[in-house]
Amino acid sequence: MNKENEKELTRNEYTDYIYEKICLEEPLNVQTFEDVINGINQAVKIENTPVFLEGLSARLTQLGTACNSGDTEIMLDEVKRRYKSILKKICPRTVLEWIRGTTPGITNRQNNYELCYALEMDYKQTAVFFQKNYLTLPFIVKSKTDAVFMYCLYHKKPYSSVAELLEKSKDFVSTGNESVLTSEIAYFIFNTDNDDEFLRYLSEHCYDNEQQFQNARRIIKDEIKILKESISYESINSDRLNSMTIDKLLGYRYQSREKCENTVKLPKLFTRSLPNDVTLGRIINGNSVSYEVLRKTLILLRFYNYYSMAENNDIKQNHEPSKYEINSRLMDFFDELNQTLISCGFAQLYMRHPFDCLILFCANSYDPIYTLHTLNEQN
Repeated sequence: MNKENEKELTRNEYTDYIYEKICLEEPLNVQTFEDVINGINQAVKIENTPVFLEGLSARLTQLGTACNSGDTEIMLDEVKRRYKSILKKICPRTVLEWIRGTTPGITNRQNNYELCYALEMDYKQTAVFFQKNYLTLPFIVKSKTDAVFMYCLYHKKPYSSVAELLEKSKDFVSTGNESVLTSEIAYFIFNTDNDDEFLRYLSEHCYDNEQQFQNARRIIKDEIKILKESISYESINSDRLNSMTIDKLLGYRYQSREKCENTVKLPKLFTRSLPNDVTLGRIINGNSVSYEVLRKTLILLRFYNYYSMAENNDIKQNHEPSKYEINSRLMDFFDELNQTLISCGFAQLYMRHPFDCLILFCANSYDPIYTLHTLNEQN
């Protein structure tokens, strides 16, 4: 992808506040579930913050329609008007429901891109809006739809060009050539401003879900091998081995579904699309899983292996890490994980995403893996 997407997302005062609360406070020494309640409450508060409506209202205000995240009718009227005047179509019911308070979906990504077009966003603004307000990745360019929107946004083409290119490319089929890097496709898009050349290239570089994020899939498989070294599995069948791997990542109580009696619930954006033994098997076998499952699986594996190694080194040296060492490890983990996510074409860590927030909350403890397992007792 282009280098501008590799920069860390800018933080405002509220994001800085969350970062300081989660990453820079005194490390946790978790003994019971009550020790993680504050972190869960912070993540729930983040999830209940209408980040999509904040972004939408801020953009509409920039465009001359003053409103805030609670001005539903004003936003509905203006978005409907913009769809008709800019996109020459009626605003989909799905988008109207987003404005009424439903969390934006990320499966039919054309809806997400079209709203950005209706809001007259450019390529950079769209990329940021996806990460900060949709809480997902922009421009998965091995997808036909994403490639068309990236091409048109980057080269400042009108929505009529988007509609035309989507129609012409709808019957393109997967090429099966997995060796082409995402960065190569992005480079071509950035350097080609000719619709016919773009369509010709796109027809030769169409990919289904299984062919996307090949680097991430390779890294995940490598991380799984590292984790499985800690499991004695000579007499265990492969299905059970996947279950034991999930147990290691999320805690034994997660897999057996034993419920904690506490009333505090984990955010849906944390629990949604967590890996299980089935999806782990699908990743290993090269089958289709969602982007969100891939990203969360990669983060959890990196988290477990990083802190498992640190813990083993401490045990060998009979060493109790200080709060300064814990913070230093957290910062190293944060930086290394971000670089891995970027190399995979994944969204960077973002403190206003409940999953990212809680992973870093667990990292800021004397026993990060145990803290994550304790937290997952409530799932």
